[in-house]
Amino acid sequence: MRLMLFGKLMLVAICLPLLYFGLASGVGMIETLKLIALGTVASVGIAAFYPEIRGIKNGDAVSVVSDSAIPSLIGKMGTAEADGRKNQKIKVRLDNGSEVLGLIESYIGIISPPKIKLIYEEKLVPGQERLIE
Repeated sequence: MRLMLFGKLMLVAICLPLLYFGLASGVGMIETLKLIALGTVASVGIAAFYPEIRGIKNGDAVSVVSDSAIPSLIGKMGTAEADGRKNQKIKVRLDNGSEVLGLIESYIGIISPPKIKLIYEEKLVPGQERLIE
């Protein structure tokens, strides 16, 4: 996830200085390389800190794990039903349609979605439907 953000920012960080180099008169190669270096530093900084600033938003894809002590790369996939920050509880709708309550443990990893520790899962008995009032 962060890898895609970094890749997009790096593409912009390389293209803009090269466009400036091609269009502006009197711009040398050293100045262009300095601009690319500044863009690279900005790309790394934004990719590293953006998830911490943004948190988790309603509709984000998340991974729900039952026990964080046991390392698992991917748990059950779901969608966040509310905005939240680290160590807050949020509702998550799993891909199978059930809803769970979980604690936000980590934000987006390099290529992994945010990790939510399962606190409560409502298990429906097959054949019974929820009553909607």
